[in-house]
Amino acid sequence: MKYSQIWYLIGLFLISNIFADEKLSISEIKFNGNSVLPDYELQSVIKLQSPKLFARSEFNPKKLNRDKISLEAYYKSNGFLNISITENYELISKNYVNIQFFINEGDQYQLKEIHFFGNKLFSDDEIIKILDTPIDINFNPSKIRRQLISLKRNYLTKGKIDIAIMDEVKIDGKNVIARINIFEGISYHIQSISVSGLESVKEKYVLREILFQGDEIYNIDKIDESRKRIFDSGLFSSVEIINKLINTEIGLVNIEIKVREYKSSSIEAKFGFKEFTAFQDNLTTTGIDAQARWVLGNIFNTTSNVEFTGRIASSINLNIFTDKPLIERDFTVVYRTPWTFYFRIPTRFEYFHKEASDQSVKKRDGLTYSLLFKQGKTTRYEFNSTLEIIQTNKSLDPDKINDPDDEQERWMNVKYLSNKIQNPLNPIGGQYFSFISTLYGTILGGERNFIKFEGEYRKYLRIQNNSVFAFRIVLGYIKNLETENDLHPDYKFDLGGQTSLRGWASADNFEPASIIDMINLEYRFPIKNKFGGELFIDAGRLYETIYDFTTTSLIWDYGIGIIYQTGLGPIRIDVGFPYGELANPQLHASLLYMF
Repeated sequence: MKYSQIWYLIGLFLISNIFADEKLSISEIKFNGNSVLPDYELQSVIKLQSPKLFARSEFNPKKLNRDKISLEAYYKSNGFLNISITENYELISKNYVNIQFFINEGDQYQLKEIHFFGNKLFSDDEIIKILDTPIDINFNPSKIRRQLISLKRNYLTKGKIDIAIMDEVKIDGKNVIARINIFEGISYHIQSISVSGLESVKEKYVLREILFQGDEIYNIDKIDESRKRIFDSGLFSSVEIINKLINTEIGLVNIEIKVREYKSSSIEAKFGFKEFTAFQDNLTTTGIDAQARWVLGNIFNTTSNVEFTGRIASSINLNIFTDKPLIERDFTVVYRTPWTFYFRIPTRFEYFHKEASDQSVKKRDGLTYSLLFKQGKTTRYEFNSTLEIIQTNKSLDPDKINDPDDEQERWMNVKYLSNKIQNPLNPIGGQYFSFISTLYGTILGGERNFIKFEGEYRKYLRIQNNSVFAFRIVLGYIKNLETENDLHPDYKFDLGGQTSLRGWASADNFEPASIIDMINLEYRFPIKNKFGGELFIDAGRLYETIYDFTTTSLIWDYGIGIIYQTGLGPIRIDVGFPYGELANPQLHASLLYMF
């Protein structure tokens, strides 16, 4: 397909999605009567938007009413307690309307004083610190109520199950004086803990997940985290922790953990088609692919499970060298447990065997050991260790399939990962860091001996109008432990393609090298509904030694893209343009990929 045809199809796609329907569109949005809060600030609050270049803004009466409510709430959060807003829209042509908001702001009130009554457990200064609400700021009633919920939770961590908090406000001119009445009640202690709803899982494997014990003070944080830990075991469809007050005079409570078990085992099968590529002739052909998966959960009545996966695939056409089909066979056994010895560290063991044959045979056998450490709600640290043995027989003679002159590769890696990304399929904030160290050969044996280091860092910043600035840096270094032989290019770093320099074709423009550094910058922005766009710049370089760092020039590209968010993840089309070279732009289409 020629690039002129590609651009035509992209243009047609955009036009059909932007201008296809005949629904009403917004011509203009006006705000009348606002003197304190400017128009641009109010526009950022509402869902309906003024028309943008090359994009129509669709009108929806229901959204108009919701926008009015949103504006009123925003004004109240800024101290305008008597705000009054009316909305109106006018049809100015067959397909376009003008929207107007008529605003009576009223007075803006400030919080001048906060007084506390009935508090004994926490002092006034401690409560003010918990509330985090300074004096002499615009009064925000919704924020005060949210902070009082936070205060109540602090009391619930100290056993105050009967805690009651009431707030009153007094208006003095344009000032607000807040009064917080606190009824603490007594501190409750846990008397007993029980588990109900178990069918096959032993009770002790539920109890070991909880963070509280009998005779200790009731703590809502420990209760909630325990519920999450039990649910994360993957054995239960629902987990409920119920408080049963048995003595309100001396403060005793029984805790019931009510669970509902998942089906412990499952079997599934898949059948489809795939594309094969022969080892030697590099020809492609279509084939069939069949997979089966059996999960045996709750083994030995514990929270551990074992997963068996088998796969076989075969080409439809015969290989031109051997008159035999291309065949792939895979088999995997995975064991998972949320505990390692007496520590709550999720552990994963995996054994895999992969075999592919046509005129040659390639076998992969490996063992992976993984540990997962969690810190807080968003951070996890992962340790992976893999030992893999790869055997390749390159004989073209089927009778020499067991030729002893096979090539062997043996490698082991250690991986560290810290993941704080918000919404991984469509990152909108947070950061990611990974470091992988891989040892090939040496004490493990095999044909090649080298050490490979790979590091990656990503950062996401959410900016105005739900736009996101995304940044990624990739570094890599290979140390060849063989002084006599150069490392094969297949094991070195390369640039180009969809996941690196998008303006350059993969492996067509660069010689693979032992050192890589690369940067990707993206600006992602919404267009309409589930459609979004992106602008990107990529830069990178390859060199053999650290001494080449200052003499090797960066390779650049830039481009644009379209993103469509599905329920499963993003679909994106990128067009990259190489910088400084008379080369064709590169078109990339991807599913569920977003760095």
